[in-house]
Amino acid sequence: MQPKSELSHFLRSRRARTRPDSRDLRTRERRRTPGLRREEVAARIGISTEWYTKIEQGRVDTLSDRIVSALGRALELDKVEVLHLQSLTRRKTETENDGVIPEGVIKLIRSLAEPAYVTNAHWDVLIWNSAAAELITDFGQLSVKDRNILIFMLTTAEARALFGDTWHKEAQRMLGLFHADYDRNAHNPAFPSLISRLERECQEFSEWWNEHVIAAPVSGTKCLTGKDGVKRNFSYSSFMSNDAPSLKMSIYVPEG
Repeated sequence: MQPKSELSHFLRSRRARTRPDSRDLRTRERRRTPGLRREEVAARIGISTEWYTKIEQGRVDTLSDRIVSALGRALELDKVEVLHLQSLTRRKTETENDGVIPEGVIKLIRSLAEPAYVTNAHWDVLIWNSAAAELITDFGQLSVKDRNILIFMLTTAEARALFGDTWHKEAQRMLGLFHADYDRNAHNPAFPSLISRLERECQEFSEWWNEHVIAAPVSGTKCLTGKDGVKRNFSYSSFMSNDAPSLKMSIYVPEG
């Protein structure tokens, strides 16, 4: 099961979030900790407490689809969280190709008039076009270690000005997307230093990170304040590269 510690934290956080009801043991007892006890989760699923404990601690090699579905129901997971749980209980087979951008992707980014950029599994910005530099930030003026979209979003005054009143909501949504990627790729050696830096430089990071919110990548609209001070709406979408699944291309299209 991959990766074990992230699965354990995810299950513990969801167990603490789930409120006991009439199905559970001694629901009227005063509880020292919030949420369900392990034996109550096990009872909801229909397995032994010992086995559920092993699952939560990452000591079970494989889980059947039936158990994963039962876990989702027991912990009252939404559709996004169930899909995330499924991804955590599968063995990782794909190889990472974080530093190599397919030539077709490079040509596409450079040909677009709309702001666009490409990130890798730990959200380093690898390539961007002039429209992205104008709207978001000129990544070429940043040191390589600062060319990370999450570092930009969570640690810079420029990002807060760009998103304005929506910064908190967008930052939490973005962190939820990142947490899903992190859980699936926690073995990546670039992650520890990235997490440590965010803990140091973003006041809100630790609290949001420990909530273990998972978000799904969806298209939508963002209201951004340009360098000229004018607010504009952009439709945004992200796409994975067929040739390099660890790479993601993000595009912003002006509305109106």
